[in-house]
Amino acid sequence: MTLAIAILAIAVFLSGAVLGSLALLVVGIRRGDRARHLADKPRTPTEAITRAVLGVGTRSHHGNEDEEG
Repeated sequence: MTLAIAILAIAVFLSGAVLGSLALLVVGIRRGDRARHLADKPRTPTEAITRAVLGVGTRSHHGNEDEEG
């Protein structure tokens, strides 16, 4: 019985963590400027986390042919 309670507690904790992460992303998307200021520095930690997780507004070196030689 103790094992079942422990497994249930772990499942509830992980479910809460996933729901919390999704809620953070939704809040970040709704509060962000979407496409207007993605090249600017993120204004809040929530916006920075959202950009990092979704890969929006991050810079990559794929378009720079000078470094490839």
